Amino acid sequence: VLCNHCENPVCVRVCPTQATFKRDDGIVAMDYHRCIGCRFCMTACPFGARSFNFVDPRSHIKNVNTEIPTRTQGVVEKCTFCVERLEKGLPPVCVEASNGGILFGDLNDPESDVRKILTGNFAIRRKEELGTGPSIYYVIRGG
Repeated sequence: VLCNHCENPVCVRVCPTQATFKRDDGIVAMDYHRCIGCRFCMTACPFGARSFNFVDPRSHIKNVNTEIPTRTQGVVEKCTFCVERLEKGLPPVCVEASNGGILFGDLNDPESDVRKILTGNFAIRRKEELGTGPSIYYVIRGG
């Protein structure tokens, strides 16, 4: 499930170990080694964007990608916009796999493709009334 990478993320506020944190670029990230599995963040997230590893997921992975950290049993995980790829200048995997259906970029840059699409189209954000300020926009285009 896609994390909304909120401007005011409730999950960050409730995490007792600061395993969930907001990066300077706005991405809500996790330090999986700090997660104690209390699941406060799961309860707090109004979007249901987190999951708990009740079993060790590594036994279910056929081809392990050593460039991406594999979470362990007893921790919560979420979408991180593939920060390990962003650091290499690559887009998140969901963007590559979507065949143009998902755009990723800097919302604060008026010249970015994301900002241009949002300026020229009607877009919505989920549960705006909660005040979390989701950074994910759903563009509604006419048929």
